[in-house]
Amino acid sequence: MTPLPPGALSHLLKTLPPERPDPFPHLADLNADQLIQRRVEVTSTIKTLEQERQVIDAELLSTFGDAELRFGVRAPGGWVLRQRSRTSWEYSPETKETIKGLQQQAQRDGRAQPLVSTYLVAVQEET
Repeated sequence: MTPLPPGALSHLLKTLPPERPDPFPHLADLNADQLIQRRVEVTSTIKTLEQERQVIDAELLSTFGDAELRFGVRAPGGWVLRQRSRTSWEYSPETKETIKGLQQQAQRDGRAQPLVSTYLVAVQEET
């Protein structure tokens, strides 16, 4: 490994972007139990906000026409509300079974590679 030229490290340190402040400093003082409790609270808030968003969307869909929403409705703060669509497909049970069989065969013979993602989920304890 080649050593850095004189002054290179100093120059690098001077050109680093400034460190951003921690957006959640209140979490630093919480222990594991408190972090779990906070996560449960945040999850509950997100679910409630998602329900509220769905009610708002239904009201907006009944207020504005398709053409208005396709082209965009301007909102305060520089926002534009637009309607988008996504297509999903419904398959017959036979087709689902065929696809499942092909997937399982590809997994067994190495033509498929697992992609593992790890995440946390908070569930209510059963009593």
